[in-house]
Amino acid sequence: MSTIIFKRLFEVRVLHDYFLTSVDGSSFFDKTEIEKDDEISKKLTNKIYDVQDLFSIEPVGDTIKRMSEYKLKIAKTALGFFIGTEVKVENRAGETLYKPRFEIGTDVNLTFSIKPTVPLFTSITNISLRPPLPSIYYLTNKGKDKFEDPVDPTHIALPISNKTSSPQEGKTYEMGAVLDFAGTIREARQYTDGTDPNHWDDVAEKRFVNDADRVLLPHVFAYKFKSSQNVTEVDFVLENESNAVIKTISRVGTEVLETIRLDFTKVDDNDPDSDAIPAGMYMLKVKTNVFPEITYQLYLNDVLYNRNHLAIIDIRFDEKEEPYSLLDAENFLKTRIDAADQKISHPVYEVRFKNRKTYWRYNNEGGFSEDDVDATSAFLKPDPIIDPKKLVSENPKGLTETLVPFINGGTLVLPHPRMPAIKIEKERIFSEIFINKSNRLLNN
Repeated sequence: MSTIIFKRLFEVRVLHDYFLTSVDGSSFFDKTEIEKDDEISKKLTNKIYDVQDLFSIEPVGDTIKRMSEYKLKIAKTALGFFIGTEVKVENRAGETLYKPRFEIGTDVNLTFSIKPTVPLFTSITNISLRPPLPSIYYLTNKGKDKFEDPVDPTHIALPISNKTSSPQEGKTYEMGAVLDFAGTIREARQYTDGTDPNHWDDVAEKRFVNDADRVLLPHVFAYKFKSSQNVTEVDFVLENESNAVIKTISRVGTEVLETIRLDFTKVDDNDPDSDAIPAGMYMLKVKTNVFPEITYQLYLNDVLYNRNHLAIIDIRFDEKEEPYSLLDAENFLKTRIDAADQKISHPVYEVRFKNRKTYWRYNNEGGFSEDDVDATSAFLKPDPIIDPKKLVSENPKGLTETLVPFINGGTLVLPHPRMPAIKIEKERIFSEIFINKSNRLLNN
């Protein structure tokens, strides 16, 4: 009786910096690979990081059918999940290689939904709060450029989010938006149109989930303008990946346009025999009478889209380029034992979430004394616009599960937000901190 052998085909890890930031305030993604492994090991040993407590991750579409057809198995872990496959073992030139027992075609893809279960997920995560489109995130190994980690260039990490996009004239960006300004990655310090350099901080490219991934939509959806934009005329032009126009939807109003229903089910709504618009990647150009043309990348797919999901993970076998491919050129698994008897790992794809930054605003019913203001002036300033009696951090500070307060020297420790709830006011996002006898501004 032959032995049945399963090997890991690939793994997906979901890594969130709100939960992984160290007590000294250093980001998990600012560490070397050895330091990351050590940090993860400690958190898993102490059971203080478990993706299954934060997200519901489930197969969607025809994935369960495909897994049954090709004898694939899913196993959930504290970091995410992995897919195993039954294999045949071959020995070549001293290497132990593994080939799927059931050949997997390049037309196969496995899709999984991600749905947050942790409270206030949008408050702690650096994602858009009010996007103009009801799109969800689409994360895939297909077509990704090799990511070179600026902290540990020798390690090949496999984040499955897209590169950040470039700013577009006429578009407004939320505080926390991350964009590529001609090769320099910057994060918005406030709501902005992108033209004022003082509204942006330079940051390193870490390939976090970002707006460039927020592309998945059904064929029928709504586009929202703000009433303050005063749009009265608009053309929505859908183009395919070859830049050919597929459909144009125009609206003209005697009053300001706010919510526009867009139907991209078929090419011509007035022709009952019109061709259907197939699922796939498109560009949507929005042309108004007010601001310059804005372009969005869309992935129209009625089967995969679910408004209740945060994201879809799509792992595809038609990706043949290293290092994101699932199999090598001869259809062997990536995992193997090499000629030096060293184990080579399976692909580990990463979904990276950045923690949100906010302005920390300190409230005291009786106001703050001059001593309080002077002692904290290196970090906090009175807010002359909203309320000068309140003290606000001069720079945005990341929200973290680990308590990482401001530290001045080694003595002055400032309180942290007790709750991750946030508030949007005057183009900025705030975390409120209330000072009282049990939560003093100065502890020394």
